[in-house]
Amino acid sequence: MLIFLILVAATAFGILVLGWVIYPSRTAKAANAGAGEIDTSAAGGSESPISVILATRESDEAILRRIDDLRRGDYPTALTEIVIALDATRSNGLDGLREKLPQRTRAVHGAVPGKSSALNAGVAAASHELLFFVDTAQSFEHDTISKLVSAVRTDGWGAMTATLAPTSGDVLMDRYWSRELAIRLGQARRHSIICVTGCAYVMHRRFWRDMPAGLICDDLWSTYSVVTNGGRVGIVTKARVTDPRRFTRDDEYARRLRTMTGMLQFARWFPAVLSRQKNPMWTDFLLHKLTRPATPVLLLVGGAAAWGAIALASPVTAWALLAAGVAIIALVWLLAQFAPGRLGQRAKGLVFAQRLLVMPLYAIARAVRSDWDVWKPHH
Repeated sequence: MLIFLILVAATAFGILVLGWVIYPSRTAKAANAGAGEIDTSAAGGSESPISVILATRESDEAILRRIDDLRRGDYPTALTEIVIALDATRSNGLDGLREKLPQRTRAVHGAVPGKSSALNAGVAAASHELLFFVDTAQSFEHDTISKLVSAVRTDGWGAMTATLAPTSGDVLMDRYWSRELAIRLGQARRHSIICVTGCAYVMHRRFWRDMPAGLICDDLWSTYSVVTNGGRVGIVTKARVTDPRRFTRDDEYARRLRTMTGMLQFARWFPAVLSRQKNPMWTDFLLHKLTRPATPVLLLVGGAAAWGAIALASPVTAWALLAAGVAIIALVWLLAQFAPGRLGQRAKGLVFAQRLLVMPLYAIARAVRSDWDVWKPHH
């Protein structure tokens, strides 16, 4: 029994080390060497007609501000059409919005509520071969569109995504996002990034596949559609996007819960993504994406096995370690609630990290129940 418990613990913790230490370190190392950068020297210029597709349910004022931001860029207006794809939940305002739109801009609405339906309608209404997808809240640097279009016209690339600047003001989340960027660059060197940045990416129309209703991760779908049809998906670090919004840690928690639920939905709806033969991104998907929802399960299994092995050898030591662990967790929570100043802030950061660690269990539970309504509140 002791040997069995040791093997279980070693396997669980070994998978965690592979997914959280070895894989990201090696992948980021390739990016730090510049290996993930896209060479656009053979693109032959960036001036191709594009259809910008803005899927949204925001107000007319927010939509018009986004159009102004897009028009202020250096990409020729004469080569740019903008398609506003309204969510079906606000399709009754379509006629009023159309009256406010500038030239080379049109508005349509999805057949059913949800972003996936709006995106399908937007693509159907688009005229050009290059499809450029944007969201409402962000803003571009003046040359973001030009850089992405130039890059996607390089041979072999089916889609390109921009870089969302980490400006949350939360040190923990900004560091996390910077690390994610390095990993994505390394993924692009091997084959493709796992997910485009949904607020700014361009793809060749021939790779587009209509999204099923109710799909949560449209960014993962877009990437998967490209790579399973012979293309690659890259990232352009100099094509930058800024999001002026500031999210609380509760907001970040809810966003990550939605994303992880969506990833599990994708794996359940499209099991071919788990096939090494059918998914060119299989290794990255397994180690970068699936390790995350598995983390609390692996910790529980590995921790229980390790504790059991220690208990067989020395019951007193095992119970002492368990009591110490519970005491440390309780102390951190108490400090987060009552400690002043920097100590309290650091404790709150640790509590937030604990919440993120447990969060995949909620996503797994929702996936088991087929609960894909990610916009209703969950605590």
